Amino acid sequence: MKIPLRMQSDLFAIAEPPPELSDEERLKAIALLRCLLVEAAITQTAGHPARSLAEVRDEQDQR
Repeated sequence: MKIPLRMQSDLFAIAEPPPELSDEERLKAIALLRCLLVEAAITQTAGHPARSLAEVRDEQDQR
């Protein structure tokens, strides 16, 4: 089964303006975005413990 190819949009084409949101929709979107950003920040730091500058330099020296 073949997957149909999609055409990439032109980088210089005028983008469609974002849809108008009501105040209620805007508040919901901001709250959701805030939750997603916090979750991403927590996940990022939980998976990679902070390393000291000396550890980073040692790793670069070994390359």
